[in-house]
This record gives sequence, C-alpha cells and structure tokens, in this order.
Amino acid sequence: MLCDARPEVVVLSVSVHGDEGSRYPFVQRFASCGDERLREALCQGATGDPAVIVRQDLTAIARSGVRPHVVLALPENLDVLLFLADVWQTPLGRTPMAHYYDLAPIAVGVDPDRFLSDLRCVHRTTHGPGYGAHAEPITIAEAAVRQIEAAGTVVLARGRHGGGRREGARAVLAHLNPAAEVHAGAAAATRDALAALAEPDSRWAASGPVDRLEPVAIPLLRRGVDRGVRSVLWRSRRPLHPERLADSLATVMSGVVRSRGHLWLPTRPETVVTWRSAGGHLELREAGRWLDDGDTSAWRDTSPQRRTLASWFWDDYYGERRNEIVFTGAELDPDRLRPALEDALLDDGELARGIEGWADLSDPLLGDRRA
Repeated sequence: MLCDARPEVVVLSVSVHGDEGSRYPFVQRFASCGDERLREALCQGATGDPAVIVRQDLTAIARSGVRPHVVLALPENLDVLLFLADVWQTPLGRTPMAHYYDLAPIAVGVDPDRFLSDLRCVHRTTHGPGYGAHAEPITIAEAAVRQIEAAGTVVLARGRHGGGRREGARAVLAHLNPAAEVHAGAAAATRDALAALAEPDSRWAASGPVDRLEPVAIPLLRRGVDRGVRSVLWRSRRPLHPERLADSLATVMSGVVRSRGHLWLPTRPETVVTWRSAGGHLELREAGRWLDDGDTSAWRDTSPQRRTLASWFWDDYYGERRNEIVFTGAELDPDRLRPALEDALLDDGELARGIEGWADLSDPLLGDRRA
C-alpha cells in the first residue's frame, strides 16, 4: 500500500531471529523498491548487532546516488526507540546518520483484539532491550505499550469481535499516547497515514530517539474520560517513604492499565528512580542521577529537553527532584489514587532529618543500602 502511494520509497523490512544462547541474532533484510540492483544488494541475511547492520544498509542506500525516502519495517520483537537510538548514534570516525537522513514518524499497526489481550499478559515475557544472550526479558504487556508510546501514527485494524472492542482499544491508545494520530478509518485514510511516513517530522527533528529515552521527560496526559478510560497525573516535591509507598500499592494500582514516570526516594536521594507498569506488573529501576546546580558536565551531557524541563521545575531547595507519574486505566478515581500517594510522602519531621537521617529508612522496593 505504501509503495503504491509513494513509488519512490524504499521499504527496508527487517526480521531478527535469535535465542538466549547466541551472542547475536540472525538479521534478515528485504527491500521493496523500483531499483533492481539496490533491491538485490539489500536482500540478504547476516549475524550480528541489528542496529549496526541496518545502519550499514542505510549508509549504502544514501551513498547509492538515488537518495530515496527509506521506510524501515521493523519486527515487533525490537524495542523500537532503543533500536532507533542505536541506529542513529554515530560511531567514532563515521559520518552521522543525520547527514544523510531526516527522521520521519514511527507508525504502528494494532489489532484491537490482540492488543487488549496483550495488555493483560504479564505472565509471559519477550525479548526487550539487548540482543541474543544479552536480551533483557520484559512482559508482553510492557512490550505492547512501548510500541504505542513510541509511535507518531497508530493504524487501528477492524478486529474480529465487533466495534465495541475496537472503540475500547481506540480509547486506550489515545490515552497511552495523546500525541499520536490514531487512524481507524477506511483504506484511503490508512494509505494517506502511511504515505506520511515518507515525510520528515519536525517533532523528531527537535527530539530524536536518544532524547526520548530520558528518564525525566514531559508527561503526556490526555484529559477527560473516553469509554471509561481516564488518565491521572500525580506529582509532588517531597520524597516518598519507601515502606508507606509499598503498603499503598494495592490501592494505587487498582484499575491501572499503564503508569509511567519517576520517583524521588529518600533512600536514594541522588538517583532518579523510574516507575513503569503495564497490566499488573510494576517495575522500579534506578536510571541515572538528578541534575545538580553547578554540575556543568551533567547539564551539558543531557538532552536540551531535559535541561529546559529542569529549569522550569527548578526549586532552590529540591533542585530538579520531584515525583511525577501518569496513571491510565478504567474507572480510575483521582480522589482515591492521589491521597494514597500523598499519605506515602515524608512528613515534616521525617523531611527535617535530611539525607543522613534518611539513610536509616528501610526500602522494601529497591532494597536497603545500609552498610
């Protein structure tokens, strides 16, 4: 369909096959384009790092003299943002990919029946970041929502079980990624949406795949209720007491389909702790350090978006530190969710103890750091 709409486009389809015992997977590429020589050169397989292989393919296409639009058709077993960040990075002594290409939006096709089922699947895992033996397992639910959150365009199929499920999936998709364009119309509209993949996207020019992996980012929040689906933003300057937060999780996570953000825990006062849940699975992870006033190297190394965000929210006492989470789910009650989190914050007496006093707090979430 895309080739019919834009005949000059080169569609490079990639499949990745491997197992946990292999260091690197087998990467097969197929090209669809009008240039027979280019098609024959690109239709081959190799064992290695998929990002390196695809980067070499893209460089070869750019140097062929044709300079076409290239659309990557990626398999669902790749974490698309992490993969594109690897492809887009510039190895030492090589020409940057940005010299050859402008980034266009990511499009994801969604089967509503399978998507709603995947959102509940936390008992099975798939390969996440990394390749081969280094792959990190993530739940099926987490893999599904990551695909949606990375997309600029979502094409929603009709499904097999009627319009109710499709409309329910559409409502969830709109809350998971309010910035994405969701297409659930006729074939002509889908064709137009796919044709847009061959056009540069100003949002990507301002924020590439590496920047979008920042642990501290602007939360995407869709307001209102759609078919019972609601998103709730919670933020606070005070750190969260780990034990009280653990005790509140049953209340906080009731009805939540997806939640994402970052925490400030007193047991790790210098560390950004990411919060990410999909279905009934919650993951907390240490993800770098908070920006500190005067640490010029850290400010220089982070993305322009995070520097701007830190300046907006900067506090003379707390600095960049804050809790910020967006919860999405069915029939979420903000008057139940927010107070449960507020009750888990440090009170005035605990806050006054400072960093040295916080070191004695027990942390059932990430583990104690006592000597």
